[in-house]
Amino acid sequence: MFSFIKAIQSLLANLKKKKGLWFSILSTMSISGIFLTLYLITNVTKSASEHVYEDVSHTYKKNLEVRFLDKQKEYKNIVLSLKSNDSFTTNLNNQQIVDDVIKKYNDNLLNNGFEGISIKYNPVVNQINVLRNSINSVINRKSSLFGIEILLNGPNVVYLEPIFNDQNVVGVIEIKQSLLSFKQDYEKSQAGLFLFLIQERSMGSLSQDIKNGDYRLIVDDLYVEEKRYDGLFFANMIKEGSEGLKSMKEHGYRVNESYFKTYKEIFDINGALIGYVIVGENVEGSNGFVNIVDKITKEVTLIALGLVMSIFLFMF
Repeated sequence: MFSFIKAIQSLLANLKKKKGLWFSILSTMSISGIFLTLYLITNVTKSASEHVYEDVSHTYKKNLEVRFLDKQKEYKNIVLSLKSNDSFTTNLNNQQIVDDVIKKYNDNLLNNGFEGISIKYNPVVNQINVLRNSINSVINRKSSLFGIEILLNGPNVVYLEPIFNDQNVVGVIEIKQSLLSFKQDYEKSQAGLFLFLIQERSMGSLSQDIKNGDYRLIVDDLYVEEKRYDGLFFANMIKEGSEGLKSMKEHGYRVNESYFKTYKEIFDINGALIGYVIVGENVEGSNGFVNIVDKITKEVTLIALGLVMSIFLFMF
């Protein structure tokens, strides 16, 4: 071991005598060290940025889930109020009185700023119209359902609860709110962007006029009601095409020069996949978190690189 150390010391002493070679070796090592350090710093900061994007994506999805859960609680409270109304519960066999009570509730919701929400009572007996599959499921299972349902006028957030008489289902209370109304509430409270893309196979429940006139293809088999959503936002998805959508699904988010986007799979009230909600924000402006992350990453990289270069220059 001692002889090995002596050999190294002898080699270094000989190199120092050959100043040109010694300087070339030191220069090569210094430059290599700078590039290696820059590579390591870049990868570390890139990894840190990705973790930030993942956390923000998780926050967006969590907030979206909370908004849907809040809606479910809101609808349940409306149903509870209706079930506590004696004029309603004691006259379930009198459709006229029931309709009058429901109308008062809808008027009250409208007057209090809940114009997107409506209530309907679907009696089991003496039903003229054919009930939807979701309502029949509530009747058969004797349990409530909540979720998104594609109706004639488009996607709606729907809550269905059975009404019992002697353990028999005599009707179903239906509370629904257009997803567009939900979108407006979300964008107002979250200050973000909201986009619903519906699968082509799920458009069969739409009215023919709406399906033919208002929807356009975005990517793959996903369509958007173009007049109701931010045109620049979905145009960015059209521009990125299938590869952009694939990347967003793989990583859980997507960042480009214009937008940060994340997504949530949307299943209908019966559990079938019907599309995706895309939420995100514009990266323009110095206050956008994407620009803040990018700025911090660049500053850390420059500072670290400066320190490394200073150390190597000091060695000379």
